[in-house]
Amino acid sequence: MNDVIPTEDSDDVKRSFGRCLLYQEKDKKFLDRFYEIFISSHPAIKPIFEKTDFKTQIAALKNGINMAILHAKGDSLAADVLSKIRKSHNRQHLNINPEFYPYWINSLIKAIKESDPQFSDSLEKKWRSVLQFTVDYIKAGY
Repeated sequence: MNDVIPTEDSDDVKRSFGRCLLYQEKDKKFLDRFYEIFISSHPAIKPIFEKTDFKTQIAALKNGINMAILHAKGDSLAADVLSKIRKSHNRQHLNINPEFYPYWINSLIKAIKESDPQFSDSLEKKWRSVLQFTVDYIKAGY
């Protein structure tokens, strides 16, 4: 595995994320749409979010995606933040089963595809690379 993702790729992902955050359709914002897709992607995911405050969760996800993008570039602050996420998602805390991460990535890609007017196959590969880089890090702490 590479130590970091090429800067150009992570910069393209960052710009795409910005475009996605500007997206809104019928009062449905990008990250709301992501959770709609993700929660319906597997029957075992919905119960995980039953008592979730989505306003707080969406803010955390927005920050987490930003940190994932920076982490892929080798940013040390992002690595510190992601180490906390890694610990919070392990079996001693939230116990987020690693089998759910592909659903998370695929749901996020689907929401991005719906939200970013400049989405392309090339951009999807860059997103997947950045997300997988971070997911691999988080899963390693399970």
